[in-house]
Amino acid sequence: MSKRIILFPQDKGGIGKSFVATLLHDYLVDASLRVKAFDLDHANSTFCRLVPEAEFINTDVDRDRLGVLDRIVHVLPEVDVVLVDNRASGGSKVLEYLDDAQLPEMQAELDCTLVFVVIATDDKDAHSQIVELLDSHGERVKWIVAKNLRGSESLEIFDQSKARKRLEALEAAEIDIPCLTEVTRNRLQAANLTVGRGRSAEKLHLLDRSRCTRFHEQMRVEFSKTGKLLLP
Repeated sequence: MSKRIILFPQDKGGIGKSFVATLLHDYLVDASLRVKAFDLDHANSTFCRLVPEAEFINTDVDRDRLGVLDRIVHVLPEVDVVLVDNRASGGSKVLEYLDDAQLPEMQAELDCTLVFVVIATDDKDAHSQIVELLDSHGERVKWIVAKNLRGSESLEIFDQSKARKRLEALEAAEIDIPCLTEVTRNRLQAANLTVGRGRSAEKLHLLDRSRCTRFHEQMRVEFSKTGKLLLP
């Protein structure tokens, strides 16, 4: 397929969805792809704040008005990749939209591949959501697992889970999200910068720019492990 719709389907807050989405946005732009990004979080809009060119779609609407999400499909002719950062709490509406629009079943007609990026942590709720997504979408989509290692070097719950074995059977790509020094992460948040943009931001100290440069390279290596899942 020549296009990608990349969606972060979990709606568990605080697991790093928006951070990983910004890292992925940096990677795709560096690959010279035409990227259209969307932020569905009306409460925080973290992704829009860090990636100002992202477009906001308000999904805090009745279910019969979820057609507002048609926008992520309508832009396909103009871009290579559509990147969608889901909202925390109530993000299940996106899944309802996918079923209503029959998007997984229409991938061939739309000339696109639907990719789910799930965040693996040792948070039991986040893990349960991965299981639910596997039950509902399984072979209907492609999968990328981003292991958020911010709190530890391994994820015991996920690493030993049946969900991981199911994802392996679906040929999911698995990448590590290492820990970025907290002080630099906070300064990026305060300055509304992604890691990629932090490499050359004069408002950041040289030490922070250096950390951003090294972290950005680490993520380039990690994202490259996904092969053709991300790059059309």
